[in-house]
Amino acid sequence: MANIIVHCFYTGAEEDICGFFDEMYDSGIHGEVLEEDGCMQYDYFYSASDRSVGALLEKWRDDAALSKHMNGTAMAKLQEVKARYHLETRVERFVVQD
Repeated sequence: MANIIVHCFYTGAEEDICGFFDEMYDSGIHGEVLEEDGCMQYDYFYSASDRSVGALLEKWRDDAALSKHMNGTAMAKLQEVKARYHLETRVERFVVQD
């Protein structure tokens, strides 16, 4: 089976990175995503050398689970939250064979 790994890199002012990450946890969206079928990892990180850079590391059971997440309510909520912050986003996607 092939797992899907997603790396989302966010760049912006430190207060925007911190605010976005805090709101993802405080609003319950982070926990909601972790409960989605097929979610194996969903963690936010700050860069140790540059606080204007943050990352989201995701691992999904398969492409179908990731697809369902991308079209789900948690993702819609995430987009609403993200719109309040001035962040650039770069996404990398990897397929990992077991």
